Amino acid sequence: MDPFEKTERKREARHRIRAQRERAGRLKARAVAISLICFALLWGVVFVEMATGNDPVLGDSSSTVAKGSSARNLRAAKAAPAEAEAEAEAVEEEFIEEEPAPVTTSQS
Repeated sequence: MDPFEKTERKREARHRIRAQRERAGRLKARAVAISLICFALLWGVVFVEMATGNDPVLGDSSSTVAKGSSARNLRAAKAAPAEAEAEAEAVEEEFIEEEPAPVTTSQS
């Protein structure tokens, strides 16, 4: 292999490596751009939801269910409101706990 051919091959190799790095750089730039756009869009959706008062975590206050109620209690409430009200009070009384007595220690 003569010196001219050797330098030509080196130049071609450098050109291929440079082209490969450019392609990798463009790919990384696209990935970063797409991820930033997606992040901005999702953040915008969350911001709009919170600004309009439609917080999905807080939920609708009219659809909250009392503690200890079940589907059976809800069906009974639709069928017979007076009976369901008495049953709901009984369920609530089961969950009411008495306040414990204060604890006195030697360091108090």
